[in-house]
Amino acid sequence: MGTERLGVWRAAQRFAPGLRLVRTYPRRWLRADVLSALTLSAMLIPQGLAYAQIVGVRPAAGLYAGIFAMLAYALFGASRHLILGPEAGAAILTATALGHVVSGSDPIRYASLAALLALMVGVLSLVGGLVKAGGLADFLSKPILLGYLNGAALIIIGSQLARLFGLERKSNTFPGQVWEVGSNLQRMHLPTLLLGLGVILALVLLRRFLPRVPGPLVLVVLTTAGAALFQLRQGGIQVVGTISAQPPSLALPALGFNDIRSLLPAAFSLALVNYASSVLLGRIYADKQRYPYDPNQEFFGQAAANLVTAFTQGFPVTGSDSRTAVNFSMGGRSQLVSVLSAAAVLIFALFLTPLLENLPMVTLGGIVIVAAVYLMDFGSIAAMWRVRRVEAILALVTMLGVVGLGILQGILIAVALALGDLIRRAAHPHDAVLGEREGVPGYYDIERHEGAETVPGLIIYRFDAPLFFANVRHLREQARALVAGARAPVKWFLVDTAAVFDLDVTAAEGLEHLRVELEEQGVVLAITQAKAPLRELLRRTGLMDRIGPENVHPTVGEAVRRFLSTEVGATGQPPEGAPSSPPAVH
Repeated sequence: MGTERLGVWRAAQRFAPGLRLVRTYPRRWLRADVLSALTLSAMLIPQGLAYAQIVGVRPAAGLYAGIFAMLAYALFGASRHLILGPEAGAAILTATALGHVVSGSDPIRYASLAALLALMVGVLSLVGGLVKAGGLADFLSKPILLGYLNGAALIIIGSQLARLFGLERKSNTFPGQVWEVGSNLQRMHLPTLLLGLGVILALVLLRRFLPRVPGPLVLVVLTTAGAALFQLRQGGIQVVGTISAQPPSLALPALGFNDIRSLLPAAFSLALVNYASSVLLGRIYADKQRYPYDPNQEFFGQAAANLVTAFTQGFPVTGSDSRTAVNFSMGGRSQLVSVLSAAAVLIFALFLTPLLENLPMVTLGGIVIVAAVYLMDFGSIAAMWRVRRVEAILALVTMLGVVGLGILQGILIAVALALGDLIRRAAHPHDAVLGEREGVPGYYDIERHEGAETVPGLIIYRFDAPLFFANVRHLREQARALVAGARAPVKWFLVDTAAVFDLDVTAAEGLEHLRVELEEQGVVLAITQAKAPLRELLRRTGLMDRIGPENVHPTVGEAVRRFLSTEVGATGQPPEGAPSSPPAVH
């Protein structure tokens, strides 16, 4: 391959990482990849049909959305293991957003808006990748994601309750769905309920004792055969019926300004949540297999998958927790798993869908309910409660907001609360007064270490955060209180800035005010352990000259030695209670 062609090939690989498989695929991976692909296709077929039902589009749309999403992500995605396609959380969020814009009684317009939402999610993801906005996902902390997953799981379960009891679902909210079922128990269809509970029990047992068996596929086959054999449709159990297996045509979704404006909040939320959850999954499995993972490339993978489903009359797709976990557990090693799985599902969609005409709808409902139950993770929230209760409360608030107010509102409330907690912590960061312990070298927080005592006349104050407009007042108030409450007259107020790497204009002005206040009381403001960026900012703001270079010290120990020598020079003897020589700092 010539130099020019080689350069083009390498550039193409950077844009589409899946191309690397063409030349570098190890043959020893093939067996594991094939087995994993067959298992995933067995999972996707019933899940795709079920999640399409949640969205409110034709069942076969779930199959084709999975096919095209897996192919696109295999080419453009960042992870070797992540499996994209229809997923419960994205499906319920899509259904919620579309329910506010159009009625499901107009299936053609409804499907068109679902494709438009996928297009918008794809475009937003593409923009995120182009502007290298990978860091945005960091604002969705683990508590928010946990709360979202638990809340979304409850909403998914609520959406299937009516189907489980053989009732008609009318409400679109979790509280309404629970009330709807509870108030109509006398009208439930007992055979449907028994079949649904049996499906759920069988799926749980298979997952527990035979985890490698594709439980959803097994139950689809068994219940479909049973429904055909015993004519369950005649007994009032609803079945899927004829599935339109016609492949989707390539078309641009209808674009209307009002529709775009109505769907924009949902598109932003989907793009952000899809990216955040997928990038977390991608990092987990990349770390386990020790291969590089580019978080920004994840945007392009999400964009490609959603754009191709938009142009094939699909709906928004995202990374699947369950199918990705199965891929890893089956030993899948590369993106070839997605390609082979897509091919298997395509064969089924084109030639074998008549086999599912007698599939009971409650079977799909049971599959969705079990998937939602395993999405829940209350154990991690309990662990957070033991470590840091604020984050556990944030997760619970997110969950309740998602369940009670809706996914969009719940996420926005959670992000606002998280930012509020961040501002609160930044405005009142951890700080400490340092002192010496007899016979032990170093300087320690006097509140946390028994026997630690301050040097008389000297306050060593450690500030554990960048200094900026929101917390400089806190520093000044703490300094005033410490000087006023000292047992001996304070001569120096030494600020340990080891954790201060930034300083804004407001903070610089606040430090100058503090210096003047202390000077009026005969107290010297000194600084120690200032890193190079902070020293440069002190010079730029003029604080270095006003504080005095002689009062800026490299270490706490050097500052203490300077203070003691100054006091000896002024009085002829060290301060009462001061050590003859200060200990080393560790």
